Parts: sequence; C-alpha cells; structure tokens
Amino acid sequence: MAKRKRGRDRSDRMETLADLTPENLKKSSSDDARKARTAGNVSPEEQAEWDARVAEAKENRASRRTLAPLVIAGVAVVAVVGVVVWSSVSSGGPVTVESMPAPVIAADEAGSAVYPANSAEAVRENVRFGFAPAIDLVELGDGTVVLGAGDDLDGDDVYAAPYGELTAEQFADASIPAPREDTNPGTPVTWAEVFEDYGEDTIFLPAVDTQAELDAVLSTAADAERQDAIIVRTSDEGFAQEAVEAGAVALFDGDLEGTSPDDLAAAGFWGVAVPADASGLDDWTGSDLSIWAEGQVAEDEAQELVDAGADGLIVTDPFAVRGDEDE
Repeated sequence: MAKRKRGRDRSDRMETLADLTPENLKKSSSDDARKARTAGNVSPEEQAEWDARVAEAKENRASRRTLAPLVIAGVAVVAVVGVVVWSSVSSGGPVTVESMPAPVIAADEAGSAVYPANSAEAVRENVRFGFAPAIDLVELGDGTVVLGAGDDLDGDDVYAAPYGELTAEQFADASIPAPREDTNPGTPVTWAEVFEDYGEDTIFLPAVDTQAELDAVLSTAADAERQDAIIVRTSDEGFAQEAVEAGAVALFDGDLEGTSPDDLAAAGFWGVAVPADASGLDDWTGSDLSIWAEGQVAEDEAQELVDAGADGLIVTDPFAVRGDEDE
C-alpha cells in the first residue's frame, strides 16, 4: 500500500463543579496539566446555561449522532461555560477507544490552525475543550521521541537544526511559532511528558512512521496501562499488527487507491482515515471499519459527514467544525 505524506499541507450522571474537589483531581507533574484540569469560578447563570446545553445535547444524541461536546459517563466543567475535559474524575473512569463518544473531533497536529502545532499548550487546550489530540511524532538525534511534524531531516525552520541533530535539551530550548498574531508561541514537548500529563484524560491519535516512534507510544502507554486509549495512525501493516498485539488499535492513514475495507480489516486495521471531500465515502461507511474524515470542513459539512457515518473528524481547526468560537 502506498504511503501518503502527512499534513503539512461513547453512570448517566453528569458531574458539575461541585464534584471537582481536590481529592477527586488527579495529581499532575506539570503546571500546564493542572491548569487544564482545575475548575474556575462559574456563576449560577453560567452553570444554568451549561446545564441547558447538556440537556439539549443529550436529547440530540437520543435521535442522532451530534458534534455537541458530551462525554460518556460524565462531563467536567472547567474555566468557562461549554468547556469539557475527558477526565478520570468521571464516575465511569478514564475514557478509552471503546468508550469514547462518537463522533470524535480530533485536532490534527493538536489543532495547528489555532495553536502552535504539536505544542504542550496545544495538547493542554485539546484536553480542556474535549478534542482528541491527533499529534505527529519524530525521533531526535539522541533517541528521544517528541511531538513534531516531518522526519529527522525536518525541523530546522523552528529548531535551527534538523530533528535528527537535536538533543532533548536543545529541542526544549526552542519555541514553536503560533499560527495567529493573538496566540503566544508554544512549548516543545516529548511524547513521554505529554502522555504522563494527559494519558488518563483523553485518547491520543499519534501518527507513527518509524519503529522507534511506535515503540515509544506502546511502551509509554503500557507503563500507564492505557493501551486502550491509543489509536495509532499509520499506513504500515506491520505497525498496525504490533499495535493490535499491544492492546491498541490502528487507523490506516495512507493512500486509499488500490485498497478496500476488506483489505485493511484483514491487515489488522481498526479504522481508516478518508479524505473529507472523498466522493466515495459510502464505499467505506458500509464496512465494519471505524471511519474518520480527514481534512478541514465547515460546521454543516462536518454534520453531513457524521450523518453519513463518520465516527471521527481529523481537522486542524476543531472549533470550526463545532461552530464554536475558539479561546
């Protein structure tokens, strides 16, 4: 199967702020993680508005799938109305691939149209707003696997040297440019760091191109006993089989030409990423594979894809497909 170069181009009880006592909050190793999990002050009016949104979303979900920000087994409200986090404070425990709400909005490069791509801050905000981080990985010269787009020859535009020539210390000293003037630069982060901070709060969709990247993903998840929260994005059948054997699942994200749902299922793939503008979406939604539409779309187009059977959307601006204003 030909490989496609990646994007540069599901207790019914709903938790509220009263449930977020210090003893219920998981300790974190970083300030960023604490900020993502800690609730702010919410007025009675704001809480009433949030409760109304939850009730409306639950009613919508009873009739059809919706892009409303709901979480199976609970919602934790943080900082502002409408902000959700897939959290271990839920009475149902940490979200997994099996229990995740569908459809899922996944933030490509952690939302690179809104936040500094693949940065610590971007992942924090993904968790804070209920988006699944669809991150890119790359291996540094010293063997550290970090968040970053491209391969070991890329990275010099941000880090003044290719990834393959950087140490973890040199990588950490840089800052990641923001896509907009009103957004601060981002902080470089390793896979181990970001999973330690947020591995129990969300599912991750790491893009894996090398054995080192796959080993890092699976070993870190295994150490936390969270393999069931990993969707490995790859076009490599061998990597897909390794992911399945380790307790994760694999999403095919390569060239679809010349392949079929049966081919991918036989190769061990759990799902497939289909271009959001693909005219042949019906050819895939009729299969047993989990279907994810990849590519930025508007809110109405996103709902059409969901109605057509898409289980997830992989987009660089996750707010746009939900019709929200980003923070």
